[in-house]
Amino acid sequence: MDFAKIEQLVDLVARSSIAELDLTQDGTRIRILKRPAAEAPPAPARPAGGSDPQTPSANHAPGGPADIVVSAPMHGVFYRSAAPDEPPLVEVGARIEAGQKICTIEAMKAFIDIAAETSGVVLAIFAENGDEIAAGQALFRIGPAGSS
Repeated sequence: MDFAKIEQLVDLVARSSIAELDLTQDGTRIRILKRPAAEAPPAPARPAGGSDPQTPSANHAPGGPADIVVSAPMHGVFYRSAAPDEPPLVEVGARIEAGQKICTIEAMKAFIDIAAETSGVVLAIFAENGDEIAAGQALFRIGPAGSS
């Protein structure tokens, strides 16, 4: 892996909402961690019972008061399955758990797994397999576990 590619990966992490990128290619491992800025202002107080309104990957959606929109943390290509010959990781109506892998994004030949930040039910999938997506683009809408 050349230094120009490493520099591009560092820039990708810096511009996205991901906190860590761990990549192994041809026997070389690169791990990039994004640490919060030392002089960052304190985070605003969370509203009671709500999620952090500043979090770009999990926002309340207009679909319902407790619905969460999972947004793309970076620009890349959206994949619904872990491999071309495998079924989609999730479907509309599927119950998911926090931490469960729900899609993969390919960016600069690196495949980044995207996991659900909350448990619930997949209410909508906004991207098609193979779509080029932009950072911040809505990918999924997740409803509370009791939704159907």
